[in-house]
Amino acid sequence: ENGYALYADEVTGEKKRVFEALVEYPSIFKMKIVGKDDEEESFAPDIVDVVAESCGVTSDMVEFSKRKNGKWTSVTVHAPVKSADMLYGLYENVDKDPRVKFKF
Repeated sequence: ENGYALYADEVTGEKKRVFEALVEYPSIFKMKIVGKDDEEESFAPDIVDVVAESCGVTSDMVEFSKRKNGKWTSVTVHAPVKSADMLYGLYENVDKDPRVKFKF
């Protein structure tokens, strides 16, 4: 439905988007983003900025950790999301960065 995975309630059969059904809001949502970094190592700070902007907070309010393994950098962020729509928007905004290869 509109490109989103749906979750059907086992009792009622009601269908909801997965993040509507399985996450309580507001929430600190842990998300890992893997991408190719550059010589300036700007990937992690740029991703933190995208998360902050998507969640309506400043970058210093987004907890994160970074790990580099060869040419790939993984950034684990703790995104303060207020709704499923905000979380879906966050995923869409992260997808706009061409360096992003995986997110989960």
